[in-house]
Amino acid sequence: MPAGGSSLFSGFRVLGLYSNHVPHALRYHLKHREFYVVTAVGRSFHTFNVNRLGIVAVSNSLPDDITCLAADRMLVFAATGRLISAFARNKEVVMHYNGHEQEVRLLLPLGDQLISADSGGDVIVWDVQSGEVYLRLHFDPATFDVSAMMHPSTYLNKVLLGSSQGALQLWNIKTSKLLFTFAGWSAGVTVLQQSPAVDVVGVGTATGRIIIHNIRLDETLMSFTQDWGPITSLSFRTDGPPTVASGSPQGHIAFWDLERRQLVTQHRHAHRTSIAGATFLQGEPILVTNGADNAIKVWIFDQEGGGARLLRIRQGHSAPPTTIHHHGNDGKNILSAGQDGTLQSFSTVHERFNKNLGSVNKKKEKKKKKGLTYEELRLPAITAFSSSVTRQSDWDGIVACHRDRLATTTWNYQRCTMGAHHLQPPGSRRGAIAVNITSCGNFAVIGSSCGRVDVYNLQSGLHRGCYGDDEKAHNGVVRGIATDTLNQLTLTTGSDWLLKFWRFKSKKLEEEMKLNAAPASMKLHRESGMLALALDDFTLVVVDIETRRVVRKFAGHHSNINDMVGWMKEHCEQLWSLISKSF
Repeated sequence: MPAGGSSLFSGFRVLGLYSNHVPHALRYHLKHREFYVVTAVGRSFHTFNVNRLGIVAVSNSLPDDITCLAADRMLVFAATGRLISAFARNKEVVMHYNGHEQEVRLLLPLGDQLISADSGGDVIVWDVQSGEVYLRLHFDPATFDVSAMMHPSTYLNKVLLGSSQGALQLWNIKTSKLLFTFAGWSAGVTVLQQSPAVDVVGVGTATGRIIIHNIRLDETLMSFTQDWGPITSLSFRTDGPPTVASGSPQGHIAFWDLERRQLVTQHRHAHRTSIAGATFLQGEPILVTNGADNAIKVWIFDQEGGGARLLRIRQGHSAPPTTIHHHGNDGKNILSAGQDGTLQSFSTVHERFNKNLGSVNKKKEKKKKKGLTYEELRLPAITAFSSSVTRQSDWDGIVACHRDRLATTTWNYQRCTMGAHHLQPPGSRRGAIAVNITSCGNFAVIGSSCGRVDVYNLQSGLHRGCYGDDEKAHNGVVRGIATDTLNQLTLTTGSDWLLKFWRFKSKKLEEEMKLNAAPASMKLHRESGMLALALDDFTLVVVDIETRRVVRKFAGHHSNINDMVGWMKEHCEQLWSLISKSF
């Protein structure tokens, strides 16, 4: 067996990963005449074309997570800790730049040179082709902690450095001389951005101020104040209207008119987390943004009054996924529910088939009430769901349970929206825990924490009865529900250590089986009639639902079993054969 582990379980590709907290880099390809956006995703980066937000390339992995990105006409530069790597063709590492003693946090390509700054106060100018150090400057972080840098347009061999203390310095990197020091505005500099006008730069501060400053005359032309905290990004529009966009840690974007010196419009909750990067395309009314909410968004300015609308988006879960299922039998789509309260579909074929079914918002009539925030409108995250493709073109084919909520929700896969029904058992005061849709796609069987198991018609949303003589199927929490292929049997299990077999139509109890421990979850492989149960004693048992006997027992886990999956018989034979050969 290889020292690094079996290659049987090595990753093939990652689904639904688009961006993190690292600001994106923008490139323009002269031959293709197209803009590309580069975003970091852990130890590698992805390259997307802006026209369709289709993925173009995935880079090779680096030893550690990427901390900052930059790009020029030919190369993409990525910093991981103290190491800087240059990538060609958006994939292959062609050069390493090793000389920093602290973590690199800023990169700036400048012609044939690359400027980098680390957290220890070192600023190094590299020769891109040879990888040699051209110039090394050291700043005392206590007096001038480099927090931003830019190259002023038309200023040959000049770089402008901003500090977290508030001062700015203009350096000539060819002669290694300090040309001028700007006193600053008593606030740490977070962003420096060149404006379309020569000699004029935009300065973003940690107090939320945006200063438009003429560095040639050392004169402040105007300033704005953002009420949402520090400025995380700045970008100037270059296709006509004099507008600057600013990002905030709350995920809001503000657009300021430089002629009228006022706020034009704002987009609240443009991202669910801080705006990592915002960049206007050169000569186009297009803004590209990314954030730590795992989203890349393209905005177009074609609204009256200078407003923008969302043109394209690539978005995955902004919080860890909690439950994933294959949707359909072809293995091409995966439904995923996450802690961020969204239900999404990821295609294993191509990302253009991905779907976002939306966040779990309350009914539309409640949205009209004034004074409710976005968080107040959201429903709790999905804890369990079941889907069926049999009748999804006729009515809702997905039913989901939510954390600490009585009613379950239905979802429509084809329309990518929440469905029409909220299914709540009559008289129940406890939340829904488990759900299963029958193979015919007509019924949903829902189990609650009070022991009820109810049946609903998915077309009408009407209640069609419950299991148990006293309207309780189990004396405890229902842990799992399954129905067989022909809708003859319903199988339920609960915290009372019982596995029960019910007639689906008459809802009469046929048999019950006492287990060795309370089951945590269960899963039925309908084609083979094998039922797998994960027990609280960390063992797995497999029950044949025809003979109703335990046919297999598996022990070896030392902690809670989170999930299970079943294969067809021929796949299992291939899997076990491969494992036996590897030992």
